[in-house]
Amino acid sequence: MKTPVTIHMSAKQIALSNPGHFNVGPISLPRRWLRVCEWTLLAVLLMQMGLRTAPKAWHTVGGDFSSYYLTALLTSEHYDTTRIYEWIWLQRQKDHRVIDQRIIGLIPATPFSTVFVYPFALMPALAAQHCWLVVNLGLLLATLALLRSLTGFSWNHLFLVAALSGPLRANFLLGQYYVLLLFLLTLAGWLYLGQKRFAAGLLVGLATGLKVFPIIYFLLFLRKRDWRALAGGVVACLGCFAVSILVFGWELNGIYLSQILPAAFRGEALGPYNLQAASLSSLLHRLFIYEPQLNSHPAVNIPWMFSVLHPLLQMAVVAPAIFLTAPEEHNPRRVQLEWAAVLLASLAISTAAASYLFTLLILPVVLIWGSLREEGRHLWAAVLLLLYVVAGFVGGKTDRGEGWAALAAVPRLYVLILLVMFSYLVLLRLYQHNESKRDQTSWIFAVVVVSVVGVVTNLRHQRGLYADYKWRIAEPAKVLMASHPAVQADAIPFIALLSNGYHSAVTHGDSVELSDASNEDQLAITATNGERWVERVGKESTVRSTLAGRSDIRHAESPIASSDGRWLAFLREDRGRARISVRALDQRDSSDKLVTPPELNVLEMSFLSDGTLVFAANFAGRPSLFITNREGGIQSLDIGIARYPSVSPDGRWLAYSQLQRGTWNLWLRNLTNGETKRLTNAECNDTEPVWTEDSRTLVYASDCGRGLWLSALCRRRVVR
Repeated sequence: MKTPVTIHMSAKQIALSNPGHFNVGPISLPRRWLRVCEWTLLAVLLMQMGLRTAPKAWHTVGGDFSSYYLTALLTSEHYDTTRIYEWIWLQRQKDHRVIDQRIIGLIPATPFSTVFVYPFALMPALAAQHCWLVVNLGLLLATLALLRSLTGFSWNHLFLVAALSGPLRANFLLGQYYVLLLFLLTLAGWLYLGQKRFAAGLLVGLATGLKVFPIIYFLLFLRKRDWRALAGGVVACLGCFAVSILVFGWELNGIYLSQILPAAFRGEALGPYNLQAASLSSLLHRLFIYEPQLNSHPAVNIPWMFSVLHPLLQMAVVAPAIFLTAPEEHNPRRVQLEWAAVLLASLAISTAAASYLFTLLILPVVLIWGSLREEGRHLWAAVLLLLYVVAGFVGGKTDRGEGWAALAAVPRLYVLILLVMFSYLVLLRLYQHNESKRDQTSWIFAVVVVSVVGVVTNLRHQRGLYADYKWRIAEPAKVLMASHPAVQADAIPFIALLSNGYHSAVTHGDSVELSDASNEDQLAITATNGERWVERVGKESTVRSTLAGRSDIRHAESPIASSDGRWLAFLREDRGRARISVRALDQRDSSDKLVTPPELNVLEMSFLSDGTLVFAANFAGRPSLFITNREGGIQSLDIGIARYPSVSPDGRWLAYSQLQRGTWNLWLRNLTNGETKRLTNAECNDTEPVWTEDSRTLVYASDCGRGLWLSALCRRRVVR
């Protein structure tokens, strides 16, 4: 009896001899089970998204979407939006509109990024989010269609890659715009491969207007000497900036460029010590920079190590992507890998590495997987997909990050670096050295120069940055920001930002007493004698006294009491522009007196001893200091760009903050002879000074060594 020939035939022979029945026989089993597993996994993941992620995203307003929506809403209602980056100001606007989000903030998003939500701004918040979710779902499907065109993958494989993305779920839950960014970069890559390079550059420039890091693609265009794509990118960036100025004005965009963007590059825009972000910058902050509240146990307190290592390590990650890019070569497979490598490198060095950022991993992973499939490298593809899944589901662990243990608390950072290295290995296999020594030397020189500039800039930034640590007032670790300090005998009332909102608080020595948690935010506080006034915020702001018998002051915010307890000043706002009203506290039936004209948008104020006021107000596109007189006139103090005035109880001294080179530092002015001197001199913000009763000591808010404007309190004697 003869043995059947087909038993001895190879898989390839079976396929060639009977192509129509390739799925029959011994080798069909693994592939069939693989397909069953793929479809089962896809069904489970889609069911999970449909039953858990989608309902939650549909029924609650996402935290990040609230910021974009509120900014767009304020713009559509013709509000003055120059203060949208100020934490407390934006929180107040959110509370007035009863948006269901506990804490809101726009840092470090670009002003332009909110423009895309503008079409939904006139809807209620939840309805606007519904529209945003539908748009994002459409953009996701369009992105997968583009990827299918680029790689030839089946729909089920593409859906599986998307469903395996944990960051994609976070993007939908929080209402972020990374699906839009994913679509723009995918379409840009599709156009670039289709030889429509100016249009591709336009889309990359548009993506840069949303989130700054896509600007790294400009290096790719430079490296490939693709001047059309580069021109498109520059034109789009300028267009985004022009739209942003048209919508928000120059002042707000100036604040972003001079104050927020530099902090974002250094990793100081949000939580520099927060290892949950699992970013390179947060890890280096944890290891080398001491901060009394946020990082009291670094591995070693050597801040200059951060200044040196951060730009060098960032460049070490990005530089290979540039050098492995082939100048003037446009082989589609190679360009896809270059496109993927640049995006992976930019994600790995991001200083704001929130989970939803890694929605963008879908693009490079599919492009690299497509290249590996062409080569038949299935094991490599399996490793790639494993790294992709792990990168989406691991993050960082802040509670395990003291000392050198911080190195073990950022697993996602290491997975991202492995993904970057993986992309470089795949790209290296196609690398051919055909570049002139002159060009290669020029690029090496450029990389060295950029690295040196980064190190020098960081070192300069750290001059005097930690000097005010010796004046810090102790606060609980759960206080994320301390602001609006006041003085009452030996106590210091202030406003504390906690994870559940803003609360009034009082510090006595080393102890801090926090007000009971409530659904109402408390956004400002002032004190005089035995009385405190607190701004409570709901649909409107109400100033309420701690003494029984005082009537509430409705539609009032940011109260300030005179040191002798005779007057109370507060702001009344109309469409984002505020004016000062004054009430006499020593009269039983006192009416409020309006003391500033509508053309001055008042920011802060302080009483002189005779009941007149020094105040800061936006005028002609910049904040300045003004003084009122008994006749009701207003005079400029001609100090420059200044805010946060505070007059000492004896009437001799004026403390204030002045803006220079993008940071607010404290100054002191003698009101008798007009002499001024600078009190602080560091690239950080010292603001909101108030005087103690001796007229010699200041209590102020400082974000030095912390996140941008996420301040702590300091007490410092400034008059001898």
